Amino acid sequence: MIDVSIVIVNYNVKDLVDNCIASIYKANNKNHKIEIFLVDNNSIDGSAKLIRNKYPEVNVIVNKSNIGFSKANNI
Repeated sequence: MIDVSIVIVNYNVKDLVDNCIASIYKANNKNHKIEIFLVDNNSIDGSAKLIRNKYPEVNVIVNKSNIGFSKANNI
């Protein structure tokens, strides 16, 4: 059973999203069962690839265009 679901919408902020996910895991200390969804709004900075490779447990969803924060958050 998942305790916390986290949705992160990303657009060309590779370093920030990497730091964000690292902070989530550091703060959790495996105390809670979490799931993270990264919704990438068609970034060109390699964000989605970095997160897929560095955090294979993160659910990465890549949009074919930048659909905006609200729509991406609802995906």
